[in-house]
Amino acid sequence: MDQLFINLEKRNSIGEDSYLHIISEEGDKIITAADFARGLFNVLTGGEPEAHNMVERGPVVLTDKYSYDDLMAGVADNDFSDIFIGDIIERDTPAISVTNFAAKAKAQYAVIGINSLKNHGDTPKLQNKPHLVMIPLDGLGNAYMNATNITTGGYKDSYMNTTVMPAVVTALESAFGANHVLQTREYITNTVTSTVASRAGLGWQGGSTAGEWSDQKAILMTELEAYGATPFSSSAYDNIGLNEQLPGMKLDRIMNRRFYRWLRSVCISTNFCRVAAGGNPGSGGASYVHVVCPRFAIG
Repeated sequence: MDQLFINLEKRNSIGEDSYLHIISEEGDKIITAADFARGLFNVLTGGEPEAHNMVERGPVVLTDKYSYDDLMAGVADNDFSDIFIGDIIERDTPAISVTNFAAKAKAQYAVIGINSLKNHGDTPKLQNKPHLVMIPLDGLGNAYMNATNITTGGYKDSYMNTTVMPAVVTALESAFGANHVLQTREYITNTVTSTVASRAGLGWQGGSTAGEWSDQKAILMTELEAYGATPFSSSAYDNIGLNEQLPGMKLDRIMNRRFYRWLRSVCISTNFCRVAAGGNPGSGGASYVHVVCPRFAIG
C-alpha cells in the first residue's frame, strides 16, 4: 500500500482546512477535514440530532457560516448536521429597561441543548418540534428576584417572573422572530413555607411546598438544569421538570462565566439559588442584583 503513495509527503496531523482524497459513487473527490469529520460523525450516529449534544467543537459562530433564515430552515427540517452544543448564534438585541440591558448588535447566544425539551412538561409542546435550547452567553442585564429578601410565592410571584421575564421575552422575540421563540411548559413554585426545614442546609428554614405548570417562552434554569444536582435547593418542588443537567452547561466556557447569575430554585425563605462567578453553586438574598440569564427554545 505504501508504494501507492511513495512520492507523497507524509503528515502526522491535519488542519480543519486540509483536504482528504475520497472515493465515492460519483468518482474520486476531495473533502475538507472538517466536512469529513462532521460527515463521519453523522454516519456513525445514524444522523440522530441528539448525538450532537455530546460533542463540543469550540466557539463556532453559526451566523458567520449561515444566514439566520437558513439556520432556522435547517432546524425546522430536523437537520443539525453542522450544529453542536456550545455553538454561537449572534442576534441584534434591543434594550431591556428593567434589566438595564443596552441594545447590542450581535449579542451572543449559546446552544446548550439540541431537542433537549422534546418530552419536557406535563403536556409537552416540543415533542414533534425540532429546536435549539439557548442562553445569552453574557446575560441580558441585571435584576433582583424580589425588591426585598423574601421568596414568598416562590418563582411564580417573584419580580423576576412577573416583570423581568415578560420584558425579556419581548426582546428575544425581536431578536429571533416571534414565530421562532417557542412556548414550553414549565413547573414553577408558587408557595414557600417559612416554617419548614430547607434541604439546602442543616438548620436552614423555608422551603417550596407547592407549584404549578405554566406556559413560558423564557425562564431561569433550575439548579438541576444547571448542575445536574441540587446542593442548595429547598425541596423537590424547586426542580420538577427536566431531570438532568442541560448538555451545554457541562462546558467550562458556558458554566464558568465571571459573574453571578440567578436560578429559579428557592433556597430558603430569603434566598434563591444562583450560579456564582466561576461556576460554583450557591444562593443569594432575593434582593441581590445578579445577571439575568434565561433559557429559551428556538425553532
